[in-house]
Amino acid sequence: MYGKCGDIESAQNIFSRLRFRDLVAWNALICGYSQNEWVDEALAAFYDMQREGIRPNSVTTACILSVCAHLSVRILCKEVHCFLIRQGWNSNVLVSNSLIAAYAKCGDINYSWIIFENMHERNQVSWNTIISALGMHGDMDKMFVSFVKMEHAGMKPDLVTFTSLLSACSHAGRVDMGCNFFQSMVEEYKLQPQVEHYTCMVDLLGRAGHLSQAYDLVMDMPCEPDDRIWGSLLGSCRSHGDEKLAKVVANHIFELDATSIGYRVLLANLLEDLGKANEVVKVRSEIKDMGLKKQPGCSWIEIDNDIHVFVAGDCSHHQSEEIYPVIDSLTLELKQAGYVPHLPLTSLLLDEAV
Repeated sequence: MYGKCGDIESAQNIFSRLRFRDLVAWNALICGYSQNEWVDEALAAFYDMQREGIRPNSVTTACILSVCAHLSVRILCKEVHCFLIRQGWNSNVLVSNSLIAAYAKCGDINYSWIIFENMHERNQVSWNTIISALGMHGDMDKMFVSFVKMEHAGMKPDLVTFTSLLSACSHAGRVDMGCNFFQSMVEEYKLQPQVEHYTCMVDLLGRAGHLSQAYDLVMDMPCEPDDRIWGSLLGSCRSHGDEKLAKVVANHIFELDATSIGYRVLLANLLEDLGKANEVVKVRSEIKDMGLKKQPGCSWIEIDNDIHVFVAGDCSHHQSEEIYPVIDSLTLELKQAGYVPHLPLTSLLLDEAV
């Protein structure tokens, strides 16, 4: 319960006081970690439960595969997959669905497709997962064919199906296809679009430069638009240099959340792109006066089966003393080659925070 509510500390506290930790207790802890993206803790618990003699089941591995997907570490995904094969669970529908999603997010869509094709039994989630995976990798033709086959298999597309379809159309720039899906969702399948579907449509139209149409869609929504929808449109305004609409959209965002530094930075970077130095200074002053701080970005890379995590401005990596001189050397060579770095407001804010 605490895990589902995001209170992991309370969940840990209760778990640590248990005299007998059975499979259900371990699964609750691991799934709580997974759902809240405590990936290191989820993996540690997965290994700890086995050391205590508790054998994982399909629920456990589905949660761990979600962790693999979040980390996008293919080798870890394969390790869990091998474990599943040894346990004889690779034919389990829940596990297969999780494997499809995990491999896709790790960049191996071919393996996702092989697993899907070899499934003896497929449910609604199976079809939604492969459609999402194919869309994620831009394979629009195979995604559309899978959508048609899904119906032939007797599965009716649901809200999740259309979220995947619309998201794929957005990233592929397939405006007409996306609009047709959105229309058929309402007229043919009698489904009421939710916030996530409108978000996809606004992103689709915005990426294609149809900013006015995207704004009109938001204003005509039957439900209240959230900051994600407005943020998507603000990002499109920056991409297409629409200062006037960007300011209107930003006002909507700040009415919802006045302390949103990310969108203030996005607006400032748009103004900077347009050469509006005075307005950039104004936004930056507002950020300072409100005491807002930009959280540094985090990324990771897998090298020789080891995961290396990097945080902007951080020196905690054990090879920092070797890494930073190389970065300085590369930066110098770039400048000597004529490259002039563009330092947006984001970089300046991070420098001040360090």
